[in-house]
Amino acid sequence: MMPKIIHTVLGITQDGQKFRPSDWTERLVCIQPEQLKRYNGHLKIRKIDGIKSIVFDDQLKYACSFTYDRILSFAKINHLMISEEIVDNQEDA
Repeated sequence: MMPKIIHTVLGITQDGQKFRPSDWTERLVCIQPEQLKRYNGHLKIRKIDGIKSIVFDDQLKYACSFTYDRILSFAKINHLMISEEIVDNQEDA
C-alpha cells in the first residue's frame, strides 16, 4: 500500500497568534450533508492542544479538489501554520 500525506492546518498564525473568528474551521469547510459523502473520512475538524484545526489527507484532492485547494489557499493567505506527515495508508487522518 502506498503511504498517504496528512495535512494539518492549525488555527495559529506563523507569528503565534490565535486565528479569529473562532468558527473559522466550520466556515471554511462548510460541511453540509451532501458534502460529507465526498469527504468520507478524508477531512476532519479537530482541536489540537486546544487549537481548532483542519486535518485532511491527500485523497481529499481527488474526492473534492475545490475544498482541498480552498483550505490550502486560505491557510497560506492567512499565514496559518501548516504541517504535513507521511503515514501508512492504514492509519486514519
